[in-house]
Amino acid sequence: METQLIQLNDFCSGHEIEVAFVTELYDYDIIELKIVNDSPFISLEELPKVEKMLRLHQDLNINIEGLDAVHQLLERTIAMQSEIRLLRQKLHRFDEF
Repeated sequence: METQLIQLNDFCSGHEIEVAFVTELYDYDIIELKIVNDSPFISLEELPKVEKMLRLHQDLNINIEGLDAVHQLLERTIAMQSEIRLLRQKLHRFDEF
C-alpha cells in the first residue's frame, strides 16, 4: 500500500503557518517528516498529530518545549492504556477458570 503524502509547503500555506514551526516539531522528534527528492512531506498517518500540535500551539499558546512535554505525556498515556488493556485480557482469562 502506497503512503499518501502532503507537501510541507502546501500544508503550511493551507494552515497559514511558518514552515519553521513544523520543522521544529520534527527537530524535537514530535512528528516525522518524509523526504522525497529533497522536499519534506507529511504522511497522512502523521497528519492528526501535526494538527493536534498546531491547535495546542495556536489555541493555548504552548511553546515548542511545552509541546514536547505534551507529546511525551501522550505517548506514555497511550503505552499505559495498551498495558492496561493487555492486563485486563489476562485477568479475564483467569476469571474464566
